[in-house]
Amino acid sequence: MGAAMGVVAAAAGVVAVTWLWAALVHLAWRPYAVARAFARQGIRGPAYRLFVGNNEEAKAMRAATSGDTLDRSCHDIVPRVMPHYRAWTSLYGKVFLSWTGSTPTLCAGDYNMVKRILSDKTGLYPKPDPGPNIMALLGMGLVFTEGDDWARHRRVVHPAFTMDKLKMMTGTMAACAGEVIRAWEARAAAAAGGAVTVEVGQQFQELTADVISHTAFGSSYRQGKEVFLAQRELQFIAFSTINNVRVPGLEYAPTKTNVRRWQLERKVRSTLMAIIDERQAAAKEARGYGTDLLGLMLEANAGGGGGGRIMSMDEIIDECKTFFFAGHDTTSHLLTWAMFLLGTHPEWQQRLREEVLRECGVADAPPHGDALNKLKLVTMVLYETLRLYGAVAMIGRTAAADADLCGVKVPKGTNLAIPIAMLHRDEEVWGADAGEFNPLRFRDGVGRAAAHPTALLSFSSGPRSCIGQDFAMLEAKATLAMILRRFEFEMAPEYVHAPADFLTLQPMRGLPVVLKLLNP
Repeated sequence: MGAAMGVVAAAAGVVAVTWLWAALVHLAWRPYAVARAFARQGIRGPAYRLFVGNNEEAKAMRAATSGDTLDRSCHDIVPRVMPHYRAWTSLYGKVFLSWTGSTPTLCAGDYNMVKRILSDKTGLYPKPDPGPNIMALLGMGLVFTEGDDWARHRRVVHPAFTMDKLKMMTGTMAACAGEVIRAWEARAAAAAGGAVTVEVGQQFQELTADVISHTAFGSSYRQGKEVFLAQRELQFIAFSTINNVRVPGLEYAPTKTNVRRWQLERKVRSTLMAIIDERQAAAKEARGYGTDLLGLMLEANAGGGGGGRIMSMDEIIDECKTFFFAGHDTTSHLLTWAMFLLGTHPEWQQRLREEVLRECGVADAPPHGDALNKLKLVTMVLYETLRLYGAVAMIGRTAAADADLCGVKVPKGTNLAIPIAMLHRDEEVWGADAGEFNPLRFRDGVGRAAAHPTALLSFSSGPRSCIGQDFAMLEAKATLAMILRRFEFEMAPEYVHAPADFLTLQPMRGLPVVLKLLNP
């Protein structure tokens, strides 16, 4: 017995020593070696701290600036949403090394690097593992799938976003926007002077949620409301834990956050399955699933076209998560920030109103796709809004193998951070007025607005660019056109300019706007 216990103890000791050695290599020796390798190439950054990396420094700098506010004429959001990157760039340059836990993160603050990363088609720079909280929010849909799975999903959903299909959606977009605008009109008509203060941020979230529900899933905001509310809470959970050091296995522990995440995931899945079941039941009578996004995915699941099943039901659920969130969140914030910029630049607001009235006609006629495509000034303002107040301040990739990135040797496993908010304010690329609101920079199109043809990164670029960018732009144009025909507006006195990054860029305290009827 004693000999057996000795053997067990010896085996346990070997396992413990092996584990400790692996931990030492991962947490101490490798970070030291990687930092030295980058330093030899002239790339430095904040010092690595055992296990936590630079996470605590980033948290502290975010906390220190969380109470700051900006003047309404200031569009430099970087000190508020990325204070650590602003500080490290000032010390180490546009390309520097920081640490997310024990994982090296190279800031790709150079447009040539960004182009190389985003244009890659070999799989060398895939998206990093987002972690369980972000995965619960977005699912393993088009945003995070890679390789053959991504190509297969893209083939299924792409027909739902062709320009011909999008033009057919403008009627639905206008109808949804019309409901919101009529409610504003009623409030303004009942108010003294035909003016009323409205917090438009929340209104736009509900509006764009209604649009994506109708156009992509054949439902409505009311039917999908449980999904949107659950995803909003999941978004808060993901943001509040984004700088936490990941501990292997912790996502399976029954912590308060994990338990709540599991509950919300079940709620999202059950609500989506109810919408799917309703469509499948209707399909039996109509002998078809429809040609919207949900219909195309269900057709792929059923093996329509004789090619066998292309998407599983779990994959459909994940894509629904992706499009329910991304399909409305980006557009709602685009509309919110466009209202802010037009509310603080009345001369541009008037120029856009004149263009809308000229191309789209009087207020009672809903705008149609061909007229919306003629709104050049509106398009320029939306692009400038995306440049200054894009929904995502940073995107990430990872090196799947040792790589040479524009002359920099990048070891396998290094995260690559693309600081969009900083790149969009690079004076070497955008000119001396990069920090100012100037829609005219886009008068010759996106490709000629800056020194790099792909400088605008709000929808990413390359083969993994956002599939819904035309949808978002068309919806934003339709909604803005309808608002401009009925109201003039300005920021309410109580508005506080404090852009905040909650995974997507939002006004910290909402966007109260004074709406005044043009023809009361």
